[in-house]
Amino acid sequence: SYPPPYHCFPVEFEAEVGREFRAWKRDGVMSTRFRELIDSVRISPEERGYELRELPTAREGPFCGICRGFGGSLLEFRREGATREEVFETAAELCAMLDLQAPDICRGLINLNIDPILYIIDNRPELPIGSVCAVVFQSGACDLNDENFSSWSVDIDPNGTPVTASKSGTAQRGPNDLKIVQITDLHFDPNYRTGYNADCGAPACCRESQGIPENPAAGAGPWGDYRACDTPWNAVEDIIDRAAEDHPDADFIYHTGDIIDHGIWETSIGYNVRSINQVIQKLRTSFPDKPVYNILGNHEAHPTNVYELGEISRPDFSTNWLYHLSADLWSAWLPRATEQTIRLGGYYTALVRPGFRVIALNNNDCYTFNWWILYQPDALRNQLQWLHDVLLQAERAGEKVHILSHLPVSSDCFSVWQREYRRVLERFRDTVSAQFHGHTHKDEFNVFYAAEDPQYAVAVAWNGGSGTAHTNVNPNYVVYYVNPETYEVTDFESYAYNLTAANLEPNQRPEWFRMYSFQEEFGLSDLSPAGIDELIQRLGTPDGREELQRYWEYKVKLADASLAIGCDESCLLNHLCEIVSNQADDNRKCQELSDAFFG
Repeated sequence: SYPPPYHCFPVEFEAEVGREFRAWKRDGVMSTRFRELIDSVRISPEERGYELRELPTAREGPFCGICRGFGGSLLEFRREGATREEVFETAAELCAMLDLQAPDICRGLINLNIDPILYIIDNRPELPIGSVCAVVFQSGACDLNDENFSSWSVDIDPNGTPVTASKSGTAQRGPNDLKIVQITDLHFDPNYRTGYNADCGAPACCRESQGIPENPAAGAGPWGDYRACDTPWNAVEDIIDRAAEDHPDADFIYHTGDIIDHGIWETSIGYNVRSINQVIQKLRTSFPDKPVYNILGNHEAHPTNVYELGEISRPDFSTNWLYHLSADLWSAWLPRATEQTIRLGGYYTALVRPGFRVIALNNNDCYTFNWWILYQPDALRNQLQWLHDVLLQAERAGEKVHILSHLPVSSDCFSVWQREYRRVLERFRDTVSAQFHGHTHKDEFNVFYAAEDPQYAVAVAWNGGSGTAHTNVNPNYVVYYVNPETYEVTDFESYAYNLTAANLEPNQRPEWFRMYSFQEEFGLSDLSPAGIDELIQRLGTPDGREELQRYWEYKVKLADASLAIGCDESCLLNHLCEIVSNQADDNRKCQELSDAFFG
């Protein structure tokens, strides 16, 4: 419980934290009241593992309070002349006291991230803590009201047509459909050790440095673990090999990012390079005659999530090492012309065949934990304008397009970026046949609705799940069937294995199975935005509850650990809302579904 009057964490909380913080720094003694304020917002062990989008609404206030109160105090501490070491030690102590992470992980994370953050504080003296927290949290408790962040926009070609109906007409699955395999979020952990501590409380467990637990039940399984553990090499090899062996007729592969593990407090450029090299080489050997279209995940960067936006000249902040590495490693699969934009920003476009183009975005720049958004938010415009311009050329050439991006637009992307992406997508809804994402580790999809009239569905994005079991999911990959003329998805099948069963047979390869065909399981007329919208309306009624429950079970990939926890009606409504939410500050479609949910 939180002491009044701070249930909603108004400005009084922020002000009192600031006063007590200054007294602590002045006197060298932390007051009882300051400790009480810290205790009032302390994070639970379970909450450490949440993505921000997974936080219960009731916890948004406390998290915002931590950011505005304690983060604001640290910001002013630096502006009043504190050294790097003073800020580091103070932030590390507060991080541990607030239980944001264990002390050693606090120190590792802060050490990796402090230099770009201090650079931004020092070079943006007008940046208010309210805007910082609003960018990171994007919740009702931390509203963004700062034109410096929201005033930029993409120049949109004016020749589009207004949306007057949901996009429809996708063909049925046919014998000549293209077959695309999506592999995503492998999260290879070279430090994974069978039998080591899987219940360690860190962002990544099952690692050599964490030791063997006294209780064998807390030990890591040979093929992975449902707890906060990533993927051992034998499991990485198996998912890639199984996809190659079982689908030799695949036309090409989409590999949508996050090779690197969740050991976010101890990454390095060299460490990341070794893992990226190893996984890309495995893809090359397992798919020797298949084009593989790769994109970057937020974990490929060092520090994790931090993609410099091309506005800083300091080499130690540059992401160029990753862009140059990617250009070199991906070159065997791509036209020479893609090299320029890959080296510039990790994105590219390629004509797969006449009439069909892939656009591979690096939308990790929009991740709300990418600190460089705070430095120059309008730099996010550059790649989106490029996307618009490529789509305009594709439209004029009569091409259809698949867009690959690691982050779902609904997931943790900065709201202004979401707004502008939606504008581009709506303008070119007849050119963009499908979108493919990763990041969430869930087998799910998102539907985009017209901004002016959200009764009309204009696009669908498909999420490939994950190779990792982190957290409480089974490993999977997805096979899509794509019409060879419209390049729209006509069906997809998700393949997985049960991790519990696999770990009982350490010397045998896991038994992969087809979880489901989306079209068959939900009895869809087609997979067009209009067809998927019909499904959503059905799922949102009391009569659709059983189907919605089944959707959730497939979303977590029938993982024993998640099925044991279950998903009540409130939980199911949250998952339904996630399907239709693609902009943090636009809740209209979710509200519409919520109003009808309980009949």
